[in-house]
Amino acid sequence: MIFAAGHGTRMRSTLPKVLHPVAGRPMLQLICDTARAAGFTDIVVVTPDQDGPVAEAALQSGEPPVRIAIQEQASGTADAALAARPLIQRPNLLMLNSDQPLFVARTLRAIAERHQASTHALTFLTAHLADPTGFGRVVRRNGRIEGVVEDIEGDSAEVGAPEVNAGAYAMDAEWLWLALDRIEPGAVSGERYLTAVIEHAVADGGAQAHQVAEASEVQHVSTQTDLAEAERIMRERVRLQLMESGVTILDPLTTYVDVGVSVGADTTLEPGVHLKGTTIVGAGCHIGPNAILRDVTIGDRCVIGGSTLEQSTLADDVTVGPYCHLRAGTTVESDAYLGNYSEVKASRIGAGTKIGHFSYIGDADIGRQVNIGAGTVTVNYDGEDKHPTRVGDGAFIGSDSMLVAPVEVGEGARTAAGSVVTRDVAPGSLVMGVPAREAETRDQAERGS
Repeated sequence: MIFAAGHGTRMRSTLPKVLHPVAGRPMLQLICDTARAAGFTDIVVVTPDQDGPVAEAALQSGEPPVRIAIQEQASGTADAALAARPLIQRPNLLMLNSDQPLFVARTLRAIAERHQASTHALTFLTAHLADPTGFGRVVRRNGRIEGVVEDIEGDSAEVGAPEVNAGAYAMDAEWLWLALDRIEPGAVSGERYLTAVIEHAVADGGAQAHQVAEASEVQHVSTQTDLAEAERIMRERVRLQLMESGVTILDPLTTYVDVGVSVGADTTLEPGVHLKGTTIVGAGCHIGPNAILRDVTIGDRCVIGGSTLEQSTLADDVTVGPYCHLRAGTTVESDAYLGNYSEVKASRIGAGTKIGHFSYIGDADIGRQVNIGAGTVTVNYDGEDKHPTRVGDGAFIGSDSMLVAPVEVGEGARTAAGSVVTRDVAPGSLVMGVPAREAETRDQAERGS
């Protein structure tokens, strides 16, 4: 069960707190991902409504799909648990907060396995923090757990304790429902805290603590400052995992890689590189400096300068110079080359094709081994509609050519520099001029004389 019904007013944002991204993925989806990675297949998310953005994000978080429980009134985590009760069929239950995105799968597995191996009704996660502000404190007497007191509810001695409740609970479900009915509202907030079940578990002789291995996992996100800290920790983890897998990151502090991005071994990431969304980079590539790749798939041994690539696919051995922009729907086949300041949109670039600098290729199908001269533009928009351009294999497009779509340039055809092509060009022919017309060949000239 994952709690995601809180308003998160301290974020000072119109975006629900649990939808703020950490390393490119909303916090709610991160904790769902971690639960799945830990082996949980039955996940219930408690949201403020059935059809709002939080519920939508939960349902889009991945497979297996989650189920949604509704807590219409934000009156505390104990009431949130009761809201999910009709959906809970299993005897054991792990409860998590969606504003703690830094838990790792091994920690969730560990607390679940320890609980299942014990006779205790409740097992909860604890941590020792240098600054425990905002966390509930574990109250012990002679080492024995007596309960947890919330930060705003306890006295100075209690809130000064360094051991905190880390916010993850493994429980026997049948015992939990009975314990929840006994929880009274907090004296200050009036909310019914789930942490109160720890005292009931102690009274029933069945509470144990499990200390987290890495204290940074318990980081709560309640403010924008907390969010920035969680972002820092998560990105550091991602970079470390990549370096351990054989990726060279020349300046980790200036390299930003989202959760879920894949990078092959022997790839080098220069300073200022951003790998975002669902990006996949193959092995032996060289990226950057200052490249931005979002939702792209890159083959092996590609070289990409300081360019922006979005929703595009590159095959093996492709070179993209600096200051290029590859927009959604672009496919670049093997051994192709894009020079400086090239923009490509919704187009296929054939294998071995070279595109000179200061060019725009939009809504086009460019064949194999084509030369696109510097300054070439596919004029794809007539003011109302977009139109396609097709260039056959082995064609040569001279510098500053304007290909006014819809138009097709045949295999092996050539356009002279500065041509404005408004009609189809036959295979093997040469066109020139404004508008471009087929040039007379030497044989034609001799026959005419």
